[in-house]
Amino acid sequence: MNSRPCILGTGSSGLAAARLLRRQDLGGGCVCAEKVPPPAVREAFADAGFSFQQGLPDGIPSQVVVSPGFALDHLWLEALRAREIPLIPEFALGAAGLSGRVVAITGSLGKTTMAMLAAELLRAEGKSVTLSGNIGVPVSEVALTQPAADVHVIELSSFQTELNEDFRPDIGILLNLFPNHLDRHHSMEAYAKAKARMFRAQTAGDLAVISETFSGPVPGSGRKRVPDVRCLPDLTGTAFDTPPLRANLAALLTGLADFQLSESLILQVLNRFEFPPHRMQEVGGPGTGRIIDDSKSTCLSATLAALKSVPGPVRLIAGGVPKGESLEPLKACLREKTVHLHLFGSAGPEMADAWGDFAATCGVFLDLSACMDDVFQQRSCTETLLFSPGCASFDQYSGYAERGKHFQSLIRQHTSKYVKALKPEKEIV
Repeated sequence: MNSRPCILGTGSSGLAAARLLRRQDLGGGCVCAEKVPPPAVREAFADAGFSFQQGLPDGIPSQVVVSPGFALDHLWLEALRAREIPLIPEFALGAAGLSGRVVAITGSLGKTTMAMLAAELLRAEGKSVTLSGNIGVPVSEVALTQPAADVHVIELSSFQTELNEDFRPDIGILLNLFPNHLDRHHSMEAYAKAKARMFRAQTAGDLAVISETFSGPVPGSGRKRVPDVRCLPDLTGTAFDTPPLRANLAALLTGLADFQLSESLILQVLNRFEFPPHRMQEVGGPGTGRIIDDSKSTCLSATLAALKSVPGPVRLIAGGVPKGESLEPLKACLREKTVHLHLFGSAGPEMADAWGDFAATCGVFLDLSACMDDVFQQRSCTETLLFSPGCASFDQYSGYAERGKHFQSLIRQHTSKYVKALKPEKEIV
């Protein structure tokens, strides 16, 4: 038995885990990946006491800390399970070192926004709060820097929770469940089980808020609650007065009920809240009409929610790498609204075949740049331009953020060229 741990993955979560293990006097292990990382990354791990190995170690490590990039059915994980070696997701390693209350948030749509909002609400209440997990800061990093904060808000994806055994949030919130990441989980049943594992270690004193969109079994002994819409203040005039956001906000506020946040404080925070980049982000300028960057939409459920939240005629840009989801659910929305479709990428032709008869107009383009050329030649400023791809971005981009940045750069390029040509009708702002 090798008494030293092993880390799978050389990204930021793996490095944070290495530094945390070194503080716990558990350095001297190895970090493993399928590809050799740059020298600077290997040096950073070496400074934390971990040597790099391309492949699994020959010995039997005491434990293996797994980065979220490794799927449950990865051959390495199957081999480690066969050797009965404990597998610990990075976030669970970090969470074990936190002393404040833990609020964990997961779901298919809106978890980043709700995690950010939870942190702002609790800070407005005077709490010291950390924000980590899928949002970008590894939980192990928080365990190193701010373990004693009053509240730790952790955003979790199914990639993280599918390996969970011992992580126990004081408050767990599952916002919703819609088809997503089926290329990794292979079925909705497996995807739902991965999400629900967040609750498996909860005890009777913990709270589990479960959206009505989730119908599977929920493990753990936490107190189960369904989101209570009666906890919502009057949202008229706020950005949260749309069905998807109302539902998510009800789940969040049901989970935070023990903090006894006042309605006036909640409304103050809602009115000043800034949505994260590429998530229904308003990017239009003077004379451009309403333009929304929703590049974070990587599944069709997100696109449907975005369409329903936008009033009036819409020019929808969608496409990328399809995830094998049914295209049927959008048809009813396309019938009810005036939607001009601009579709791109490998998903474009299939989307056009399924949706073309239900749209006001429909065009298919090779890439986003070609899409935007057509959009600005055809569009009136009374039409909301909605970029909500509903697909993965990896055909042409490294991720949704790069895709969103490209969209915004194209907006800037086209605005000066086409804005004067837009029909001078009443602008939607």
